[in-house]
Amino acid sequence: MESKKERELLPDLLRGFAIILVVLGHCIQEGSGEVYRTEQLYFHDRLYQFIYSFHMPLFMMISGYLSWKGIWGANEKSARTNLLKRRAATLLIPIFAWTALDYARILIVNHLSGEPQPEALVFVYFYNALNNFWFLWAVWWCFLIVFVMHCFMRDNIGIYVLGFLTLFAIPDGLGLGAYKYMLPYFLFGCYVHDWMQRKGWGLDCRLKMWMVIAAGLAFAGLFLYYNEDSFIYLSGYKLIGKPVAGQLWIDLYRMLVGFAGSLFFVILWQYIVTGLNKVNGGEWLIKCSVLRRLGADSMGIYILSGYLLIFLIHRLDFIDHPSYVCNMIEMVVVLIISLCSTVLLGKIPILKRLVGK
Repeated sequence: MESKKERELLPDLLRGFAIILVVLGHCIQEGSGEVYRTEQLYFHDRLYQFIYSFHMPLFMMISGYLSWKGIWGANEKSARTNLLKRRAATLLIPIFAWTALDYARILIVNHLSGEPQPEALVFVYFYNALNNFWFLWAVWWCFLIVFVMHCFMRDNIGIYVLGFLTLFAIPDGLGLGAYKYMLPYFLFGCYVHDWMQRKGWGLDCRLKMWMVIAAGLAFAGLFLYYNEDSFIYLSGYKLIGKPVAGQLWIDLYRMLVGFAGSLFFVILWQYIVTGLNKVNGGEWLIKCSVLRRLGADSMGIYILSGYLLIFLIHRLDFIDHPSYVCNMIEMVVVLIISLCSTVLLGKIPILKRLVGK
């Protein structure tokens, strides 16, 4: 991220890389047979564990990094109001709109099949919305916290520390466990971007190479101990009602492996981009790469791929056992359909908000 061009290209490349992992992980989970899915055997899958050890932390780091410019540039009241409106439109409209569409589908199916409709329609709708697209909610809450801390609390470290300790006492329901887990990565992305703007990033290639090796070794060593307890979905985040020492170790380990994996791939891709920029045609290759295209539309792919996995891959009855070959094919199909649909919806003014445009 040394030059302006690299700061524009690298986040998209990283998001493209990360969204491939997101879709592959979901295909392993949803597209490996009914028994594999219903008995949650994917939590024991080593490739699935590898992906989930760092892919969402990496996404959240990038989200924090890209949010820096908007937050730090909102110095006037009107600018802050506009920033909040833009972020709400980008993150919250897709959540509530897709939840409404899915809810309407459920009501129609229930009506046609003679099933009873839920009594508290509005309550059920908002409850479903709060549980839908957890990562978008995580970005929204993390953004709000950093926005308030920077604009009104002057980035007070003491308040950050107190807030961080308080998170261990807050319940994990409605996705809060995952949001708390994501917050440090968002903070890291934001404040690293701030530091880079003030201090720069002037490291020679040899030192960067050693940083790649060191981060890779750290990640590999930590990943050896990754198991089912490391998943935030299974072990949660809060300390209350749990063995404190054991839960603290899980939370600390999960955070460290996420940071190690994310930093390894950030530095590795930065090293690759720097090398390609020195080769004739290398910069053109990066700009026209599939990764950059996927990264630019990663939000729409994230949204649409979930529905494709449920309504398409989920129903492949002939798959009755795990197969990475099948999962790779599923991933490619889902990525292609999701990307094409995102691009198409993004060109229609009335529908582009559905994919975060």
